[in-house]
Parts: sequence; structure tokens; C-alpha cells
Amino acid sequence: MVVLDRELSASRRRPQPRESGIGRDQDAGGIVAPLRVSLLGGFRAERVDLARPACEWKRRSAKSLTKLLAVHHAHSLHREQILDILWPGLDLDPALNSFGKALHEARRALEPELLPRRSSRYLQLCDSMVSLNTERVVIDADCFQRLADDALRRREIGAYEAALEVYGGELLPEDRYEDWCAERRGFLSELHIRLLLALAEALQASGLYMESADRLREVLEEDATREEVHRRLMRMYSKIGSRDRALRQFHLCRDILGRELDLAPQQETVSLYQDILADRIPGATPERHSETVSSGPLRPSQQVAAKQFIGREEVLRHLREQLTPTQAGRAGLVIITGEAGVGKTRLLEELAAEARRAGVVVLWGGSGAHANHLARGPFAVALEDYVASRSEAERKDIARRHPALARCLPSLPIDGAGPFAFGPNYDLPAAMVRLLTDLGQRQPVLLVLGDLQKADSFTRDLLRYIAHLALTRQWLIIGALREEEIDARTELQRTIEAMVRERLCSKLELRCLPRAECDELVRALLSGERVDDELLEAIYTGACGNPLFVEELVHELREARGVGGGSRRSSAVLTAQITARVPPGVRSLVAMRLAEMEETAGRVLALAAAARATEISLTELRAGAAALDPPVSDAALFAALDHALRMGVLEEHEHGYTFRHPLVRSALCEGLSRHRRAELDAALGRARGDGSRRLRVAAARACP
Repeated sequence: MVVLDRELSASRRRPQPRESGIGRDQDAGGIVAPLRVSLLGGFRAERVDLARPACEWKRRSAKSLTKLLAVHHAHSLHREQILDILWPGLDLDPALNSFGKALHEARRALEPELLPRRSSRYLQLCDSMVSLNTERVVIDADCFQRLADDALRRREIGAYEAALEVYGGELLPEDRYEDWCAERRGFLSELHIRLLLALAEALQASGLYMESADRLREVLEEDATREEVHRRLMRMYSKIGSRDRALRQFHLCRDILGRELDLAPQQETVSLYQDILADRIPGATPERHSETVSSGPLRPSQQVAAKQFIGREEVLRHLREQLTPTQAGRAGLVIITGEAGVGKTRLLEELAAEARRAGVVVLWGGSGAHANHLARGPFAVALEDYVASRSEAERKDIARRHPALARCLPSLPIDGAGPFAFGPNYDLPAAMVRLLTDLGQRQPVLLVLGDLQKADSFTRDLLRYIAHLALTRQWLIIGALREEEIDARTELQRTIEAMVRERLCSKLELRCLPRAECDELVRALLSGERVDDELLEAIYTGACGNPLFVEELVHELREARGVGGGSRRSSAVLTAQITARVPPGVRSLVAMRLAEMEETAGRVLALAAAARATEISLTELRAGAAALDPPVSDAALFAALDHALRMGVLEEHEHGYTFRHPLVRSALCEGLSRHRRAELDAALGRARGDGSRRLRVAAARACP
């Protein structure tokens, strides 16, 4: 996972303190490449200019020294502290000798080109203080902590999701039993759990109960002894009518507490269990669960919008026909592509709802990063949701016939799976296929898989396997994919292209809504309210037909009309209000898209956004990038532009580049701090000044 620290662009060349006994800074007057250090999920140090991890760690102590400094909150420790932590049993002289060798080898690992007696750009020693230069080093644990603190303050679903994207796993799992990283590991783990709980609460408030339950289950995967989380799951299952799952959750809680802590459940938990047995828990609002299809994380502002389905009728009809096994030219796998917010998940929701009404078994594999972060990805999520909804007798029968599934489906009883459930003779992909085969013998099966661009190798391999089988069975597999987020050279892209050539797979691209359908969506969202042509024009111009952006702008309009008698204000005033700031949902989406881009691409996009004109020429971009501090080379600029074009953030025109969506440009501008905006303006100003001078010189030479 690419970790973006948008503050990494602040890696300027500031004067560095001279090290004791060390020569002048090697990079004086040069360009300093940032260093990324990953701690979450395992240690990794990577130079941006080399695009590969530092791997020449000739001494384990050198890597431990780098880890120790990265873990410490200030990233700076006194030499004596390091000696006490890493060499506690040695006398002073041998410890100092070991320290000197570790420091030397750590610098060499991070900077193989470092000349003798030259100071390190990343790892510094000054007045007995050893530190990582945070002007040039970015650490993923720090990024996660900043994003998490921001999300907990803002309390927005998009912010929670953006922070959780950065959490790559437990801090330094390879050093799980080292005391020096235990405190930070526990702090970040608890912060991760706080995010999951807050996101679960926000999703539940939005009516997205199954997504909320998924987040709570992730908490229990990290700490299964949290009794309060077990209670929340029990209440939620009971509210959505899944009484058997609520009761099973109590028994699971009781068993875990007894086994892990030698405790019985609290009276509050027992009382809740008795209320569920007596059916005294009120149900949830039925409309969000009538089809038991989750839709991904929506905000409250989108709940009304989610009921609207406009402009996709022809695509829905085509997908509906694919559910018929005898359909001529039918592919076993259909991939829906399109930019973020264009409505892929909404289309799949509508198809799933129709399929259920037609008696089709719908297996929903989720849409969102979390489904792909779990073991076996969206396949396991889809099958788990199915088996969890079965009766106890059915679950036992499934576990008996497909014992290998007990490895990844928590709702299957392990004791019913037999003694060989986890043995080597049981192949998990084959077990999943057998279960799908059993289901397809009775009725057609629709398997929905979201966010395939994040698919792991297991999901990718199984997808190709079942795409072959689906041609002759009552299965239809549909996946949502953002193609702009995968490189043409990746294994996933090659797999998809091969399946298309072999006619195993077909692709459908969802485009933004044309003007007429965009107007229809706005009128539907504002049913019963005054809508004139001026307002429709403003929303279409701002959203460019992207349904998510339309919904966000309409939500801003509702907010404006709901304050101070907004309904009596003119459309011109309201239009100015809703276009004056970027809606929170769009800001969150842009932040998540930036998190998937390299740091240089983020700097180039910020430069393009800071330009006053809607279109910026390549000449101006090159000059502005060269005027930044540190400058961006032409090679890095062209690579960043290629990335932005592939991601669909920029569009190429005859005379330059524009942002595909004006709201994205506005979101980037709003995200710039005052000093960063001043820096970009100065770079663009210098670029324009240089261009004017060159024109004047050329004119003078032509007309002496």
C-alpha cells in the first residue's frame, strides 16, 4: 500500500546542524530525495528516488537502531538511552563500539552513495543526540496518527476510511516481544480500534448496519475479549432481524471470556441475551434491509439519494439478461468500470435487489477497502454473509460437507467441520467452488465483488478459476473496478485482459450522466422544492455529471436552504453558496485518491490547482516545477502527469492540462495551507516572469 504523507512535499533543504567530527553536508546545494519508513505491518525503508527498499542491512543492530528512532515519538534519542536499550548488558566501551558500527552501517544502508566523513541526510548525530531528520523522512505510523486524530475530530465516514487505509497492520510484528516498541504498538493498536468503533457508530447512524457489523467484527479480530463490542453486535443483529446470529454472538462472547480471562459475561450482557431470547429488542428501520444488500459507506446526506436510480436503465437491462444462463454470448464474469462516484455500487445494488426478487441467490462481497483487507478478501465476506444467515442446522451441514471453509468463515462451527478441517488435504478454493456449485444446482447465483483493484493474489486467482466455470453454470460474477488505479503492467490487469481475450469476461464502463439525466437526478433529489435552470446549470457545471458530486452539491443546497429561510432566497444566491466551498464528501474522496498517488504527483497537482487559469500549459508546469524547492525534474514531472492522466484527475487538451472535475481542483486548493499556497504562487510567478523575459529577449533579437 502506498502511504501518502501530503506534508512530505515540505521536505525542503534547511540548514542542518554539523555533526561532531563529521564533514560538511554531502548534499549541500543538491536535491534531497525523501525517505519513507514503514513500521505498520513490518519494517521497510524506501528512498523515493530509488523506488526500492533499503536491503543492505549488514548488521541487525543497524536496522534495530533505525527502527528505534522511527518508533520514538520525537525520533531523537540520547546516545546513552540507545546504549541502555540496545546493548543493556555491555560495558560502556564495547557498547560505544557497537553503537558506532551500527550507526555507520545504518547510514550505508539508507545511503549507499554516502562518501566517507560526510554527514547523513537522514540519520544524524549532534551533541550526543541521534535523530532521524524529519524534514526528509516520513514515517507511516506518524501519518496514520495524524489522519486518525483528524478523523476523530471531524467525525466523517470518509475521514475514518482515509485513516484506516493507512493502517497497514500491527507495528513491527517482527519485534513483537521487544520492550522498546511495546508502548507505541499498544497506542496505535488502540487508536486503530477507536477508529473502527467510531466508523461503526457512524455507519449505524446512517442505517448501514451490515457495514457497521463488519467494522465491529474487525475490532474483535484484534481483541476478542471486548465484551462491550460483543454486546453492540448482539444488539445490531437483533435489530436487523438476525436473532440467531445475536444469540450465537453471546455464546461466542461467553466462550472467549471464559477461555481467555477466566471470567463470566457481565450482567448487562446476560440481560441483553435474555431480552433477545424474549424478542424484546425493537427492530431497525426496514427500508435499508428489505434486500439485505449493503451499499458501501454512505453518509446521511446520501440516504435520500440512494433511493434514486437514474440514467442506468440500459446497463441494468443488459446485466439482467446476463443472469440467464442460456443468454447468447454470455460471459461468466462482468466487470463494471468507471471513475470514483460514478455509481458502480449503486448499479450493483439495484441489480442485486431485482435478482433477489426473481429468486436468485445473491452473495455480496462488499465494496470498500476493508473487504479486501480481510483474509481471502471479498469471496470470504460474500460467503460469510450467506452462511451467517442460515439456520444452525444448515450451517452444521455446510461445515460437514465443506470443512475447509471453517478456516475463513467464522459463522461455521469448527466442531461440525470434523478433525481434518485445517489439514493439508483440503483446498480452500475448491471448497468455495463446491459451495457455489451446491447453491447453483437449486437456483441461479449472483456473486458481487467490489473494488477489484485492491484484490489480493488469492482473489485474483480464484476469480479466473470460477470465470471459466461460470460459463456452464447458473452463476454470474460481477465485479466493480476502478481501472485508473491499476497499472497496465500489474498481474491483475494482465489477468483481466487475458480473460477478455478468451471471452470469459466482458467489461462495461459507466460514464458520468449527460445533462438531461443529471437534471432529472437533481429534480428527483429535490422533489417538491423549487428548481430552476440557473440552479441546474450550476450543479451540472460543478459536478460534470458525476452522481456522487451531484448528491453532495444537492446536500449543500439543502443545508443552505435550511438555514435562515434559505428557501426564500434567489437561486443566484443559493448557487453562489453551494459552489463557494467543496462538500465534505468530495474533500474526503479527493484525499483518498491522493493517498494512492506518489508524493511528486501530489506536488504537481497542487501546482496545477494553484494556477489561476482553468488550463495550464506544459511550459508553465515545467517552469513552475523547476522553481519549486526542491525542484521537480522534467522526468519526474512527466511521470507525475502520466499518473494523473491515468488516474483520471487531469485531462490533456491541445494547449495544456485541465482538471477533469472542477470540484477536485477546488478541493486541492482548499487543502493547501497559506504558506504552501504562497510557495506555489511564487513558483508560478517566477515561471511566468521567466517566460516573459524570454519572449522579450527573442523579440529584441528579431527586431534589433
